[in-house]
Amino acid sequence: MRNLSIALLAGWLSGAAHAVPMPVAEAASRFGALESAYAADLSPDGKRLIYLAGGRGSETIATLLDVASGQETAVIRSTGQPERLRGCAFATNEHVVCKIAVNRHYGSMIIGLSRSALIDLRTMKSRSLAVRDDPEGQTLNQFDGNVVDWLPDEQGAFLMQRNYAQRGNAVGVDRVQVNPFRISTVVPSDSTVDYFLTDGHGTVRFSSAGIRDTDQQRTGQHLYRYRAQGSDKWQSLPGQSDDFDPLLVDRSSNSLYYMDSLDGRQALFRMPLDGSNQREVVARHSQVDIDGPIVLGPGEPVIGYRYTDDRARVVYTDAEFAKLAANLKKAMPGDPLIDLAGMSRDRGKLLVFVSSPTDPGAYYVLDRATKEMKIVTLSRAEVDGVPLAPVKAMSFKSRDGAMIPAYVTAQPGQSGPRPTVILPHGGPSARDEWGFDWLAQFLAARGYTVVQPNFRGSSGYGDEFLGENAFRNWQRAMNDIRDSADWAVSSGLADPGRMAIVGWSYGGFAALKSAATDARYKAIVAIAPVTDLGALRRDTEGFENSDLSKAAIGTGASLREGSPVLAADAIKVPVLLVHGDLDSNVRVAHSQRMQRALQRAGAPVEFLRYKHLDHYLNDGTARTEMLTRIGDMLERTIGH
Repeated sequence: MRNLSIALLAGWLSGAAHAVPMPVAEAASRFGALESAYAADLSPDGKRLIYLAGGRGSETIATLLDVASGQETAVIRSTGQPERLRGCAFATNEHVVCKIAVNRHYGSMIIGLSRSALIDLRTMKSRSLAVRDDPEGQTLNQFDGNVVDWLPDEQGAFLMQRNYAQRGNAVGVDRVQVNPFRISTVVPSDSTVDYFLTDGHGTVRFSSAGIRDTDQQRTGQHLYRYRAQGSDKWQSLPGQSDDFDPLLVDRSSNSLYYMDSLDGRQALFRMPLDGSNQREVVARHSQVDIDGPIVLGPGEPVIGYRYTDDRARVVYTDAEFAKLAANLKKAMPGDPLIDLAGMSRDRGKLLVFVSSPTDPGAYYVLDRATKEMKIVTLSRAEVDGVPLAPVKAMSFKSRDGAMIPAYVTAQPGQSGPRPTVILPHGGPSARDEWGFDWLAQFLAARGYTVVQPNFRGSSGYGDEFLGENAFRNWQRAMNDIRDSADWAVSSGLADPGRMAIVGWSYGGFAALKSAATDARYKAIVAIAPVTDLGALRRDTEGFENSDLSKAAIGTGASLREGSPVLAADAIKVPVLLVHGDLDSNVRVAHSQRMQRALQRAGAPVEFLRYKHLDHYLNDGTARTEMLTRIGDMLERTIGH
């Protein structure tokens, strides 16, 4: 990560003409609109695409697109109030499996449910793939299962891991035949197993079972089993570390690919499933974690790996695809991110997604025989043609000497210290990356410089940087965020008298906590924020991972000292809270309590509450309203 000098920063931001901020209403409408194409999948013959698109309000539409003609057909839609489509994938050229999710109230809890449906594209008729719910209503079938093998060597069937609630939430693998529709058992259900892995060609090779204590709480420990090639006998795979993360089984090498810690960072490994327990390092990096392997289609071998330093990187270990990727990079202007997102069964056609911070992205289909690459749909049609702000990777030195990565988004043509928004990410064990970010771009379109620090507790930079996590060690994370604001001022980016802080989820927690200890911020926006660490611990009650979650949040005085709701009297500037009633990640009560605490303290506070929305507020109307309110608040408090 580079540490740019003040002179270089000034050169980047300066320009011949001052950028004119986009009006609030227009910026809110454009950047608040949901994506027009995402989660795309290419048909086995490469002739059609299915993708999700945002409709009116919170509506999501699964859209079938004919690559040759460009004709689009709506397949299925969800209202988003509360059910929402999460993705669709081709089972055959004429059938897709779609996943639908919904959050619902069960007593005092909000539970996320998911269901899968098989849809015949010729008739548009759908069929549920869930095991029938417990007729006595004693056991909730929360997740119906997932497709684990698309059986690429045959057409008309797939393997699905299905949950059997009436058998103690047992998990088994079933073969689903499409036409005539028929389900048969491949691996009997087992109440101790969490998930299975296949070799991508119809053979179940690996299973993971989470160990529970006497109270049926997860301990974080696992038992792993495998089947040798050609055998139906399960064998134990002992001696794995706590960081062992199995990903996939590769038939061609008879190996398990997995992530594990190596010298304090996540590396990609391969292990033959032959009982030898021999580890081979596939990929490692001296500065950052490896993100994972690359597989382009059902049953295809691993052809490379990904990691992210100042931007996402792809390394192809397969010579054929390395050459293809290099040619694509040469053909595309501006050095964008190029993602090979799918492939036809004959390898003749590739689905390619191309994007950058100044381009939300577009899907292309590449015909490898003719070398023609055709754009088929834009990711965000509402932003098409809008001049977007470039994003620069930076780093700054924290108060204890650690180098902290960050990204700065700002319109060119801006000179001198500018009104600035600090935008800490959620997670907390997540990270910001170089790429299009609709919230940061909205703020930049309004004329603000946006600083996104990857504070310690962010993932991707190794075990030491991650630390315990940014809840248990919130003090260090808050110091890094404060240091990012100091750096923005000292670098000449930020006007110290015109700064605000905006965050979502953990970022909302960070915004509120920062405002309670740092008087420089003139406005605070907290979207779906954690406000009470003690309540966050209590919110985990009733779930099987409650003990693990509580341990991750922390105990004792740190909970009280870290909770923004208990420091509301230190906040004197305007606060905007935004939350959905069906948020299962952070319950809406966190914002309700924060609103009451701020009102008692006399702080000006607004609360946008959305009845049918979850943590992500996937509703174009709601997001437009939210951005409008953010834009108006920031204009009143720090100008533009």
